[in-house]
Amino acid sequence: MQSLIKELRHAFEAHADSNRAQGMKAYMRNQFDYLGIPSPTRKEILKPFIRNYSWKGEEDFIDLLRFLWTLPQREFKYIALDFSFRFEKKFNPTSIPFFESLIAKESWWDTVDGIAPHVIGNIVKRNINLREQLCDKWINSENFWYQRSAIILQLKFRSQTDFDLLKALILRRADSKEFFVQKASGWALRQYSRINPNAVKQFIDENKIPSLAAREGMRLILKSE
Repeated sequence: MQSLIKELRHAFEAHADSNRAQGMKAYMRNQFDYLGIPSPTRKEILKPFIRNYSWKGEEDFIDLLRFLWTLPQREFKYIALDFSFRFEKKFNPTSIPFFESLIAKESWWDTVDGIAPHVIGNIVKRNINLREQLCDKWINSENFWYQRSAIILQLKFRSQTDFDLLKALILRRADSKEFFVQKASGWALRQYSRINPNAVKQFIDENKIPSLAAREGMRLILKSE
């Protein structure tokens, strides 16, 4: 693994752009350092690494992700997510605690929105009995990133979305002043409106939810009228 890490760091550091890095850092409110590598370039550099990666088991893979997450430049977290997206079918319920822990580490929407609906969401979709318990745990957390994660967990579930559960989660945090929680509610409602716009409209009409959430949830519905 150490040789892979060394090669990854060398490849990406060779493409560092200090001017672009400053702009990327500013966009993220100066919270994180960057190499200055845009997403398309990152994915292109990473292609041979993912193609040549030999799966040696979940423990070895998680060690790789854990190490990437500790590196100071934000792109290495994106690389960890890129690896995770590629091998997500290898994960099972025992993988959840590790990815769950990443939600709370140097949290921002860029990493949380990759982990919750894409990585953990896909595990839960294959093990649907975990959905309600996990969402209940997260929505009752004091950490608003877990609250957001509970609400957006089902983003990719489409017709398999438990809308009653989603409604309960949104109402549980309807009094939240946190932008990222309100935005998550709107995003989840907007996504489900692709499946059942009437149900989403009825929910918004009949319940008092933040105006941001309602506005975001109605966006596609109003566009189609």
